Amino acid sequence: MKKIKYIIAGILFVAFNNACTSGFDDYNTNQNQANLWDISPTSLLEEIIFSGTNAMATRTKSLNGELMQYTVVPASNVAYHRYVISNSIMASTWNSLYIWAYNAEHMYQLCEKKDPEAKLPEYLNCRAIALTMKAFYISNAADIYGDIPYSDAFKSLEGNFKPVFDTQKDVYKDILDCLERANDMYDVSKTISRPGKDLLYNGDMSKWKKFNNSLYLRFLLRLSNRNAEMNVHSKIKEILVDNTAKYPVFASNDDNATLFYSGVNPFINPFGDVTESNFTTTAAAKNLLDLMATTNDPRISLYYQKTSNFDWKGLPSGESLQDVDNEGISRVNKVVLGSYSSPYSIMKYDEVLFIMCEMAKKGIIPGGEAGAEQYYDEAVRASIKYWESVDPNKKTISDATINNFILRVSYDGTLKQIFDQKYVALFWVGFEAWHEYRRTGFPKLKIGSATGSNNYTLPTRLAYPITTSSTNPDNYWDAVSRMETIYKGGDNMLT
Repeated sequence: MKKIKYIIAGILFVAFNNACTSGFDDYNTNQNQANLWDISPTSLLEEIIFSGTNAMATRTKSLNGELMQYTVVPASNVAYHRYVISNSIMASTWNSLYIWAYNAEHMYQLCEKKDPEAKLPEYLNCRAIALTMKAFYISNAADIYGDIPYSDAFKSLEGNFKPVFDTQKDVYKDILDCLERANDMYDVSKTISRPGKDLLYNGDMSKWKKFNNSLYLRFLLRLSNRNAEMNVHSKIKEILVDNTAKYPVFASNDDNATLFYSGVNPFINPFGDVTESNFTTTAAAKNLLDLMATTNDPRISLYYQKTSNFDWKGLPSGESLQDVDNEGISRVNKVVLGSYSSPYSIMKYDEVLFIMCEMAKKGIIPGGEAGAEQYYDEAVRASIKYWESVDPNKKTISDATINNFILRVSYDGTLKQIFDQKYVALFWVGFEAWHEYRRTGFPKLKIGSATGSNNYTLPTRLAYPITTSSTNPDNYWDAVSRMETIYKGGDNMLT
């Protein structure tokens, strides 16, 4: 598993950084390594899910958490919450997303070679999974960087080490096409040859199909402000109302795209080996903590833990260390989030319900305000029940407690209310809260006084890796010129 990962990751590194290729001679003459095209597609699936999800989880805790004021690391050398982000961090985010998108693409190509006429259900399902996961990783790259290499991005085996940058619009068109094709491919009556390699659904294709179409909804929603260009409203309505049998989506927390770690090496949570003291150097951010504490949110003690002899207390984001009182600050909950077997979700049922709520509110699907309120209540409830289910202490959150909380945050007919509670529910879910913030402007975040390095503006994107600008300069500058012309900005965190 590890050898295959590094072979493909190495190819990817060459593709995007124009590194030397001397390692391929060793690979080609090493009789102890599997041939790149002889392995089974399912041999890649475990790595695509496991290592890709781990990379997403680590960025969730740090980068997304600090930008979206879920967490603050009160250390002078970590200043993401003050928008001080080195290019090495931007590059590692870029590299990890492309590595796992490339592995998904390679999984698809393996299926093409082994079943060129696309007649075998085994390979059709593998093709579909590959398309779903490729869309997941590439969408994050497009959301984070804007225009990115895509149509040429996976052609290093053909000798193309300088891929063009596709427009974000063209990338998204193909992402939607990938998910449409995957939906048509999934054969829910069949599984895959090695279901144990499927760490999300153990070979259950009906759940993969729901995940695919739930992602479809996520991405269509991302484009909902561009309906005139992309005609996404009608597709949302088709998925949620007109053709639900063809496009099943998450129907309960049992469908969540959650990686349940075994807790036994190597399948452990990426923070499992991090000590309690090191993990909890990450503090609760004042923004989310105050929002949850004032409403007595039952999830608060699952997200965070109090410091002894202190009440709930968050650290302001975007401020200098010497300007804040950090005594008695609440910390992230290691037991729930960072134990060896703590699960990690890349998409959950509550997100689908919040999408339905927003679409009903806006009249894209039937239901109006009454329907929006119902979806809203169900979304909040689903989020709480999910966190109750993954609590290793097995504390019960009663229906009465949930009902009382829903009354305290009851639907008031505003988008702000929907987006604020969606923000709470998206804690620890990839970069999704940041993506949503840039789409909606919610939640209203207080920008700290020490964020001048990015002009007191929450980053709207990350800059391209320096290695990309140096090894693929012509295509890089084409992309930057497009940003300057169309978006009136440059390759920075303000465009």
